[in-house]
Parts: sequence; C-alpha cells; structure tokens
Amino acid sequence: MNPLLHNHSDDRARMERLQADVLVVGGGTAGITAAIAAAEEGVSVVLVERDSGLGGVGIRGGIHTYYLGSKGGIQDELDQEVLPYNTWMGSASKGFLPESKGLAITKRMVGLGVRVIYDAVVAEVLKDGNAVIGAIVESDKESLQIAAKVTIDATGDGDIAYLAGAAYTLGREWDGALHHYSLVPRLVDGNNQLRSKNFDVGWVDATDVADVSRAYRAGRRYAWRGDEDPLNTHYTAIGPQLGIREGRLIVGEHSLNQHDMLLDRRFDDVVMRCYAHHENHAFDYANESEWSQIWVAMLGMWRFGFGGDVPYGSFVPVGIDGLLIGSRALSQDHDNAMMMRMQRDLHKVGEVAGTAAALSVKSGVAPRAIEVKRLQQRMVERGVLSEDDLSRASAPWLIFKRETGADRQRVLQEGPQSSDLDDLIQRLGTGEDPVALWWLWTYGEISVPSLVEALKHTSGKQRRGVAFALGLLKHSASAPVLAETFRSRDRDRPNDLTRTEESWVSALILLKNMRDASVVKEVVELLHTERRSATLLFLLHYLIAVYDQLETEMHAGVIHAIHTLLSDRELGEDFFLHGSGPMIDVNEDTRSMRWGLELTAGYLLELMEGLGRLILDRHRNDRRAYVRNAADRLSARLAEAKGVTRS
Repeated sequence: MNPLLHNHSDDRARMERLQADVLVVGGGTAGITAAIAAAEEGVSVVLVERDSGLGGVGIRGGIHTYYLGSKGGIQDELDQEVLPYNTWMGSASKGFLPESKGLAITKRMVGLGVRVIYDAVVAEVLKDGNAVIGAIVESDKESLQIAAKVTIDATGDGDIAYLAGAAYTLGREWDGALHHYSLVPRLVDGNNQLRSKNFDVGWVDATDVADVSRAYRAGRRYAWRGDEDPLNTHYTAIGPQLGIREGRLIVGEHSLNQHDMLLDRRFDDVVMRCYAHHENHAFDYANESEWSQIWVAMLGMWRFGFGGDVPYGSFVPVGIDGLLIGSRALSQDHDNAMMMRMQRDLHKVGEVAGTAAALSVKSGVAPRAIEVKRLQQRMVERGVLSEDDLSRASAPWLIFKRETGADRQRVLQEGPQSSDLDDLIQRLGTGEDPVALWWLWTYGEISVPSLVEALKHTSGKQRRGVAFALGLLKHSASAPVLAETFRSRDRDRPNDLTRTEESWVSALILLKNMRDASVVKEVVELLHTERRSATLLFLLHYLIAVYDQLETEMHAGVIHAIHTLLSDRELGEDFFLHGSGPMIDVNEDTRSMRWGLELTAGYLLELMEGLGRLILDRHRNDRRAYVRNAADRLSARLAEAKGVTRS
C-alpha cells in the first residue's frame, strides 16, 4: 500500500486509548519529580519515558553526585529514601548509588499509582486549536493515544513543545553550537567506592538523531584516555545515556538571563530559586556571547557562584496552552542555560511543573491562568520555597568585603552618586577590579563622566582599569589605552583560571565590541604567528567586527594571513575540552577546533572578497550535524549582511 494514501484515522481507531489528568513526557531528572508532585497533589498521571529506566542523567547517565543547585522539596526526601537501598545493594558510592535511587523512585511511582510507559516516544502531539490535549505514543510493540488535561514537557530538549509548534532557540548565537556532551564511565576506586569519571568528549546536536548516534560511538571509543586501557582501568559500566547539557530552549512568558540573576532580581511570580555558576564548559569564548566573554574571559568570574528567582512565566510557553515546560528546556537564554541545569535545580523544576499542572486540572483553567499565589503557597508547603522567598528584598551577589547585598541594592534603588562612582574607580588596579568593573558597567552611562575625568589623571593598572570600564560602556575615550594594552601584550589577569584571558586579549575584546579598528595591523601580523585556538578566534572576530573599516590595501594582507593560517595541518589541535585536557585523542569527533576556526575564517574571507564561500559550503556538507548547523547559520548571516544567495 502507498503510505501516502494510508488512512491514519483507521490506525487511531484501533489504538489503545488512555486518559490522564496529567501526561509527563520524559522520566529524567525533572520528569520524575513532575510525575511524583502531580500525583501527590491528587491527580492521575501517565509518565512516558524513551528509556528502559527512570532518572535521566543521575541514574542512566551515571552522574551520581550533585555538583551545585539548591536543595528542597522531593529531592531531599528521595535522598533519604535511597539510604536503605544502599545497604541492601551492598555497595558504597561517592554521592548516591544510581541503582538505589532508581529503586527509590520506582517505589514512589508505584505507591502513587503513576502509570509509567517505558521504551516509548511521542510521535505526535494532539492539539485542539492552540491547546495541547495529549499525544500519540509509540513503542516497538504498540501505539497509544493518551488524552490529558495538561501535558508536561520534561524531555530535556523541548521535544513536545517543538512538536506543538512552540518557538525556541537552539545553541549560542554565533554558530549555534551547543554545550559539550559526556558519556560517563563508572569504576570502583581503591577505597571500594563507586565513582564516575565525568569528562567532555565533544560537541553534538541533541536534536539530530544521526549526530546523537555518532556521539555515542565517539563516547564509547574514547572512554579510555591517555595511558588508560581496559587492562589498567576497569570500568563497571559506560553510561547507557549521553550526558547532554543543552538542547532547545523554549520561548516562554519570561526568559531568564544571567544579569538578572546577579542582581538578584525579584519576581512576583517566583516559584523556586536556583544556584550554580556560569558553568559553561567552552574554551572558545570568542564564539560565545558578549556577556560571557566579559564575565569569564575578561573578569575571570567563571567559578563565582550565584543564583536567583525562577518565575512561573519561564514554565509557560508563549502561544501554547495545556502545556508546561518541566526540564532544562525552560525559557532562558543560552548563557543562563549554562547554570540552570544542575540536578538539584531540575528536580525542583519538575516539582514546580507537576504541582502547577495539578493545580490547573483541579481549578479547571489553563496552566497560564492558574492562581500563582496558590502555587507559591504549595511550593512553600512542599519545601521548594521559603516564606522569605516571597517577600525579601533583592540582594545583589557581587559585593566587596565588609559590605552586604543590601548595601549594593540601596545604590541601585537610589542611583549611584559621584561618591559611589569615585569609590569604584579607586578600587580599580587594586585586585578588586572584577567587582568594580562589573558595577561601573551595570550603572551604565552615569559612570562615564567620572571615568573620563579619571582617565586624565590615573596611571598604571588603575588607568588600565578605568579604560576597561569605559570600554565596557563602549566609550571611544578608552581606545588609546586599550590599544596600548594590546600592543604591549600586557599579561596581567585577574586570576589563574584557564578560561581567564590576559589583559591584552581583554583589551582586544573591548576594542572588538566598540568596532574600533586601531590595532588592525598588529592583529593581522599576529595571525601569522599565533596558534593558540582560543586566541586566534578572538583575532578573527575582531577583524570581522571592523572589516568594513579596512583600507583596500589591507585586504591582501588579511587574506594572505588567513590562507597561511588555514594551511597549517595542526590548526585547532591544541584545543581541549573540560575534564579531558590533552588526554583525549584529538580528531574531528573530539576536541579539534579546526571546524570552528575554518568557519570563522571563511566567514571573514567571504565578507571581504567573496572568497570564503567554498569553505562554508564544504562544511554545510559535513557529517557532523553541529558543523553543518554552524555553516548554515553563518551562511544565513552572510546572506543578511552581504546579500549572498544561499543554495
């Protein structure tokens, strides 16, 4: 029979039908707490899981320790319920024993009457207008039609919201690349304790099935690194599930961002709080956002812990009713997604979504129309929020010694006075630069007059700090000092973290952001000798920012430098990944950054003389989906910037 002529309505008529108040799709970190919370709130729940077990990255992925995140709610109860199973299993573990937590979760599900459908995926989302009313679920044995009053997308990658037509973003703005992935092996250490080895393997497009399959193969191939082999490193298992850290981010009624978190911005519809740091595993920060480059590469704040309110609006997708986002696909920007992915926080995300779904069912209104104050009260009663979380004043995280967040909040509310600005300027060059610079940047244009005046009479590190502050505000008065800092190769930096760049690179970042072309000649010369991938990307992005200011006679020099760079057979092989360093083999499936360097260089060549199209087109046919995505995104940007016709 021609499948195009097949009557699918006949298939649906023969399908088994299930009905539930709440359908949870995805039984991972957030999905399990979503199902438990909804059932505890007194509604019927069906949970659909693609795997043969529940728990996601903590159980199936092998990450059986908590890193950061905030405690509270169901997770605290589960952590206690795991303990007896550890004794019964006869094993010790760093963190929780994955199998024990799996048993504790299963017991909860059974006791609450949650129906779990394993080894099944959603093939179609059922809708009535803009409202999700259920899903068609398929396994290798059968198809099910599940009707639900509320559906929770706990897939991690926002698959259900995507199928329902929700808007989303995918990856970072420059090239669409997503956070690195892991495939975690486990072993018993010398203390007879179960441990996991969490290290990054490479990049993957979590929404592309072929690329996910490629990542599984690469993860298993490189589970043993450096001098390790199966004879000297005995693994008990290599995680059956990829540790994917980022997928689609669904556009909701509110989108979380890092700046609001750092200011501890309060939301009237707060339903939980989170805590982590800007836990982006990248080392190619020139390809990350301007905010991320400043926060990590320039200010050196990668390890700084902070958190904040998560409002209910981030759970509610724009334009789609009957659906809640209950996973790391929560509405947020790419930078915020680097921190809002800790297991503890995702347990709370699921609990909020499950409780909200139950409240929607019992109130007879759409999830977006529930009484948020009732939800907040339930989150307090469930231990996810405290009463203080509903009323306390903001307390910004970045403060100096001997001051409080309340002190900083006062200045924000009243507006900085000249004495406040002078105090910050006096701290520049003293080792307190990162905090002082951030606040001068945050205060905005009101900082400029004081900084311009200070630039006239300061010297040394303080003068450089003043120029950096003006550079953050994109003020042209900073350019001469920034250019001087770049040319002198000033190697000073705030700390020794690997991702923190030296001052001359920070100066280049600021000149790039200002589109100031004063160091073009030096940058082109440096392209001939510099081979550190992270630095090369900063150089290339600078030239991209100022290409339209280049004099015609400069073009030949830039093109020659780029072709010399691309002819280096070892280009990009110095690059390394978080937790792996140089131990993991360097090739196109792991840590080589050649793809990123070639695409960025190709983009620049095409901007200047139309000579980069062959590079971009070659990568648009790459076997790796994330490389194809990057080439497509850069080609689209060129089409907009230069009127290039895409094929």
